[in-house]
Amino acid sequence: MAASTRIKAQNIVFKIGTNDHACDATSVNLELGDAPGDVRTFCEVSVGKQWTLTLEGITSGAAGSLYRTLWDNYGTEVGFTIAPHGNATASASQPHYEGTVVFSELPPLALTAGETATFSVALEVSNATHTPEDNIYWGVEVVTA
Repeated sequence: MAASTRIKAQNIVFKIGTNDHACDATSVNLELGDAPGDVRTFCEVSVGKQWTLTLEGITSGAAGSLYRTLWDNYGTEVGFTIAPHGNATASASQPHYEGTVVFSELPPLALTAGETATFSVALEVSNATHTPEDNIYWGVEVVTA
């Protein structure tokens, strides 16, 4: 059996709304954890889940930059797309991951003399539905076509 195709974090597509912010991002991490306040019973396989979208990037005051987008959209919910293969169209072998991010935190302004300013922020993903048969997992859809 041949080795599976590996994802190399290079030339990805990372969109918030329709704007691609991959050139401002240094790290995009979509991680599933336990939903806060949920309680698992003896009849459940798992407690409710909640995605976190952690972003790291360059600090920029430019209109339309990732940093400014996080500030400008504070208090709202906006769709996001992660295409780890950099492909414009999703396919079965190169899917996209889509959901709705809740802009509930503002990125810090951290400055160190002589260094490029960067930021890190962890944002909640709207937990809409969980229907694995439709490729939707706790509000994040795996788009294959």
